[in-house]
Amino acid sequence: MMNSPWDKDDDIVGEEHKSLNQYIREGLNHLLQEQLLCDTTIVAKGERFPCHRMLLAAINPYFRAMFSSSFRESKDGEVLLQDMEPSIVQAVVNYYYTEEIALVPEMAQDLFVAASRLQILPLLESCSRYLLEHISPENCLSLYQLGFAHSDPDLLQEAKILVNLHFKRLSIEDKTFPNLNPSTLISIISLDSLVVSSELTVYRAVWRWVMAQSASRLPFLGQLLTHVRLPLLTQEELRVVQSELMCYRDVRLRWKRFNRQERLQRSGGLRRGMYSTCIICVDLFNMEGPELKTKDFQVGCFDPQAETWEKMPLLKCLYCARCVAVGDKLYVTGGVHTDDSYSDTMHEYSPLRGRWTQLPSMSVARASHGFLACNQQLFAMGGWCKYEDYLDTAECFDLERKFWAPIKRMPFALSHFASAALRNKLYLVGGVTDTVGSWYASRKVLIYEVSFDTWSQVYLDNECYWSGAVAMNNGIYVIGGYFRSRTRHNERWSETGNLRCTRKCFFLGEDGQVDRRVTIPRLPIELAGAGVVRWKHRIYVLGGENTYMYNNLEGENEEEYYNTVYYWELGATKWVQCQERLPFTSWGLSGFGCTTMKVPKKPILELFRKTSVALTAIEVVNP
Repeated sequence: MMNSPWDKDDDIVGEEHKSLNQYIREGLNHLLQEQLLCDTTIVAKGERFPCHRMLLAAINPYFRAMFSSSFRESKDGEVLLQDMEPSIVQAVVNYYYTEEIALVPEMAQDLFVAASRLQILPLLESCSRYLLEHISPENCLSLYQLGFAHSDPDLLQEAKILVNLHFKRLSIEDKTFPNLNPSTLISIISLDSLVVSSELTVYRAVWRWVMAQSASRLPFLGQLLTHVRLPLLTQEELRVVQSELMCYRDVRLRWKRFNRQERLQRSGGLRRGMYSTCIICVDLFNMEGPELKTKDFQVGCFDPQAETWEKMPLLKCLYCARCVAVGDKLYVTGGVHTDDSYSDTMHEYSPLRGRWTQLPSMSVARASHGFLACNQQLFAMGGWCKYEDYLDTAECFDLERKFWAPIKRMPFALSHFASAALRNKLYLVGGVTDTVGSWYASRKVLIYEVSFDTWSQVYLDNECYWSGAVAMNNGIYVIGGYFRSRTRHNERWSETGNLRCTRKCFFLGEDGQVDRRVTIPRLPIELAGAGVVRWKHRIYVLGGENTYMYNNLEGENEEEYYNTVYYWELGATKWVQCQERLPFTSWGLSGFGCTTMKVPKKPILELFRKTSVALTAIEVVNP
C-alpha cells in the first residue's frame, strides 16, 4: 500500500528544524573529523592538531592578529604552542568546534591559563566559574596566583579570603608556596587582612621562600622584607631574627628606637590576626544603692570568642551616652552626668595609647541620641538635652579634619530610637517624640542619605521605641523594644500608656520597608533598651529592661532590669544564652552605650606601650 502524500507532509512538519548556526558547527566538526580543507596546524610538544584558520580567527583576536599579519604562522600554516600540554590543546580545539568542554580539577587551571593566553573569553569565563565553585584551602594559593597573574578579580577575591585565614599553614605546608613568583608573594605579604598573631610568621614565610632557592633568590630578600612589618616584632622575636640573619655576612640590619606613634607609622598598621573584635560597653554600673552619684561607672570589654570580660580605663560618670568604633578607635558622645547635667563632649579611646583623649565637642548636649559611623565621619542625631526636650538637630564629625558640622535637620525631634548604618544611609527606627504636645512613640523609619544630605520617611506597622538595630545581610535587623499597634499615624502615647515590652524582632530592607521573608526567632524574654550589636555573623543582646503595669488602679509601673547576654547566629532557630553576664552589676542595666571594636592582643599592646629599639630594615649587601 502506497503512503499518502499527507503522510510525507506530516513527517516534514514533525522534523525539528536546525538553525544555520547548528549547520555551520556540525559542518565544521565534520570537516575536522575527516581532515578536509584544514589549512593550519597547532603544534604542542610534537603533537599536531589540524584545524581551520578561518574558525580560529573568527573566534578570538589572538589568532585573528596572527593570521592577518606577516607573522611566520600566517605563511607556513603552523602555530607553535610548545609550552602547552597536548591534552590542553586538544580540549581547546574541541571547544572551538563543538562549544563543549569537560572541566575536571586536574585540567581546569591549565585550561584557564590557555583560555587567558589565547583570549578565548567564553572558555575563560567557564573555567573561572568552575574554579570558584571548587575553591578550597588546599588549592586557594594556586588560585590566588592565577587570579593575580590573569587579573580575575572574582577569583582573586575568593582565594584571598582563604589565603588570609590559612596563611601560616600554607607558607609551611603548601607545595605552591615555594614556587610563587616574587610579585605574587609581595602582594600576599602586603595584605593587612592576613590572620597572623605575630609578624614573625610573615618573616619566616619570606625566609622559607628565599631559602628554597637561595642562590637565585637572596637578591630579592631586601625588597621582600620591606613588606614585612619589622617594627611589630617583639624583643623576643627580634632575637630570633637576629640570630638567624647574623649567619649571613651579606645581610645588614638597621635599628632605631621608636615611641608608640613612630612604631605604628613605620610598620604601616596591624594585621588582622593581631587584634580581636570585642564588644565594648560604656558606662556599666551597679544600679543597687541609694544614690547614682556614688556609682563606679565602668567601661567593659567582652570577648565573645572566650566569653570573658575585662575592664578598660574609666571615662567619667555619665549614663545614656552613645559610642561607636572606627577600626581600633572608640568614640563616646553625650550622656547625662550624675548631677543631672547633660554632656556635649566627645572622647576618643585608643587601646595602643591606653587612655582617653577629649576631642571637639558637639554643638549641643545630647543623651539617648543616635551615634553612627559612615565614610570616616561620625554622625550625632536627635536625642534629648533635658526632661521632655527632644532634639531634631544632627551633625557630623570629620575624623580626618577633626571638626563638627551641621547636617540637614531631622523631619521631627526624636529620641530613644534604634539606629544603624548601611551603604551610605543612616536608619533611625521608631523612637519617642513630642511633636503633638505630649510624648508618643513613633511608627516611622527615618532614612538619611549621607551623599545627598536628605531625609526620607517610611511607615512601620507598629509604634516602637527603645529597640536595638544592626546592619547585616543587606538590611537592618530590629531587636526588641516597646511596641504598640495603631491604625492611625499620629496616635498619642497617653500617660498611662499601653506600650508593651516585646520579644519581637523584624527585618528592614534597604528601602526601610519590613521584609517578612526574613525570619528572626523571638527573643527568650521581653526586653528593651538593651545593648544590641553585630559580632561576625551573630547578633548579641546585652542587658535590657522591661517596664510594665502591675497595678492598673494606681497606674504604677514596675521595672525589671537584666544582666543577661544572648546571641543569635544568622540562620539559627533560637537565641542562645551565654554563661557570662554583664559585669559590675548584680541587678541589671539598660540604656548604656554598646558597640564592637578591634582590640589589639596583649603582646601588641605591650609592644606599643613602651619605647624600645626595633628592627626597621634588612639590607642585602653584594649578594
